[in-house]
Parts: sequence; C-alpha cells; structure tokens
Amino acid sequence: MPHPDWEDLSAFFEPDEFATSAVITRGAEMVAEVLGIFDDPNEVATLGEYEIDHPMPRFVCPEIDVANARKGDVVTIEGKAFDLMQEPELDGTGIAALMLAEPNVIYDAGL
Repeated sequence: MPHPDWEDLSAFFEPDEFATSAVITRGAEMVAEVLGIFDDPNEVATLGEYEIDHPMPRFVCPEIDVANARKGDVVTIEGKAFDLMQEPELDGTGIAALMLAEPNVIYDAGL
C-alpha cells in the first residue's frame, strides 16, 4: 500500500535534530546507509510520567531505506556493530524498526 504523497519523513529524521547514521552491511558488501533514531536500552527514556523500556537496542528509520535489509545483516551505529535479529518491522506509516543485538563474540581467554 503506497504512503500518502504529503508524508515527508526526511524532516523527522534530520541529523541536526534527532537522527544518527547507520551503515548496514552483509558480508563485505554495504547494503544501505540510512538516517534514523537509535534507541539504546541502557538509556531509559521518559514520556511524561511514563518510562519507556524495551529489551534490546533498535533503530527506527524510513522503511524505504531498509527495504534490502535482512536478518543477519550487521548494522553499525556510532562505530558500534550490532546484528540485525529479524526482518525490519514495518508499522504501516512508512517507518520501520530494526531490532538489534550485540554480536555474540567468543573471546580467547588464553587458557
């Protein structure tokens, strides 16, 4: 279903206001570079008297910019890499949420 022509999401995802840049890669190939809003679960956001809590990091952006993103891609935000845990969640208004997780890294303990 097409979105209304009057919807201009670029004003909402303006880097001078709220947005930050994310680079989505699959292997060595860049899939997309997109502007969006990064929600870090380590920072508790408030909305009036309510606290907004979500269990994992997520990146909210225009759905058209992440049309080629797939589960398993790597999303790099502010120099930190995250795994894309599922296909982008579309909300029906032209906005998508990328559910992220810190990569599962096995460290060499030197034992």
